[in-house]
Amino acid sequence: MEDLRILIARLGWPSTAARWWTMQELAARLGDPSSRDATEAALLGFLGSRKLEAEVVEALYVFWIAAQAHGYEARPKLAESILKPSILSELLLESLGLWPDTPVAGLEEVAEDFEIPQDFSGVHGADLPRMFRTSMAEIGRATGLPFVRQMAFEWSVNKGVYPDAPFQGDPWHFSRPLGEGFIGQISSRTALRMISAYLRTLAVAEEFWGMPPDRAEDRALLALPVHPTLAFLRPRRPAWFSGQTDFDGDDKVMEGAVRSLVERVQRERPGDELMAFSSPVVISMDRCVEVSVVRWAQAAGGSVADEGLAEHLRDVWRTGRLLPSDSPEPLGTTTILVLPASHAIADEKSKAWPLAKPLDFDRLGYLQHDLYPGRLFLPTMPGHGQLEATPRDGMLEVKSGSEVVADLSYWNAGWGPVRPVQFDGNCGTALVSRGTAYRATPGSTASDVRSFYFWRVRALHRKSSFDRFDEKLTFGVTFV
Repeated sequence: MEDLRILIARLGWPSTAARWWTMQELAARLGDPSSRDATEAALLGFLGSRKLEAEVVEALYVFWIAAQAHGYEARPKLAESILKPSILSELLLESLGLWPDTPVAGLEEVAEDFEIPQDFSGVHGADLPRMFRTSMAEIGRATGLPFVRQMAFEWSVNKGVYPDAPFQGDPWHFSRPLGEGFIGQISSRTALRMISAYLRTLAVAEEFWGMPPDRAEDRALLALPVHPTLAFLRPRRPAWFSGQTDFDGDDKVMEGAVRSLVERVQRERPGDELMAFSSPVVISMDRCVEVSVVRWAQAAGGSVADEGLAEHLRDVWRTGRLLPSDSPEPLGTTTILVLPASHAIADEKSKAWPLAKPLDFDRLGYLQHDLYPGRLFLPTMPGHGQLEATPRDGMLEVKSGSEVVADLSYWNAGWGPVRPVQFDGNCGTALVSRGTAYRATPGSTASDVRSFYFWRVRALHRKSSFDRFDEKLTFGVTFV
């Protein structure tokens, strides 16, 4: 029972990754007959004590993961334990086979003379991403309705939920001793209050302003704590990546390190190929190194010489669009990858295109920002229509029809409560093909297209632990 109590306490930690991992561990206990009853009772007690809408959603997510991954069957008492329902909690209950009939209580339209408090404006972009206020502002401009003011009103009201500690302490407590140049991996009570205000504003819009329920549900997905497809990723470093690398030195040394990485994948998985790799490889107080490697294809006829290809693609990659996605159901575990047309993804001058691109922000979970934006590389396969990404055995499988064309693994690489501002995240990911179908280009033959790896090494260094890091970016191309 002691470890169960500790796990439930961790659902309240400000660390984003810790809360996600805790959800997974508690869900596994719900799925285990030997621990189900005790875990369920403890979680229902925890759920019944939640005072904010976002807290309820996070607690419900444990039951949702258990149902999806471990065959857990929810009981009606789950819906009865919720004191702060929302549009999002109703979606979760419905996906669990329960039909909530408790409306969101106490809804009230913001008064015309209400003034937005200063702390409401100050926390956006600091204690939580700006996307919630941006979403409200967009709807407000389109409808002429006071969405931002309503959200600010809900924020001022829920301050009384935790009157003694509405902000849950100092979020920079963990990073300040490390000096300049770090950003927190934190979602504190401030964020939970604002996300709750966001959800209540959508309920007000549906109740009083005629917002269509399907549109309100779509906007509510912005408040997901965890992406429904990525919820089941388990940190597991691939056997071919030992964690020790040789990305130090000049371009020639780095190119050799890239070749070594590619060869290790081929030895471990004959017939498969590394499509993308992105991870910190060195983390220390005075020096940090991050590496990204992505496989590209190139057709004949480009106007960029091989010697200048890396420099040219540096700008192309920086401005490239994300891979768009969709989902058949709001909380479906399958994500549809909408693949680009060949002409839309290829660079006109070099005649080159990436074989993997980062996933877009659809259904982005705020507890998984460590994976965004530069870790979730998935196949582009231009001209093939669409792919499906689904969870399997702690990884992500990417299918074209019934054929698996690639899988994505994820691991911890220097995890902590903070990370260098310049890094894409504290975790590492690798996208590896299943065979070579992923690089087949409609209308082209193998002799028309060649492959290369475009890589980037980001090295940070500082002399004093209180200085900002100096950054050095190195780009290169390695043909295969």
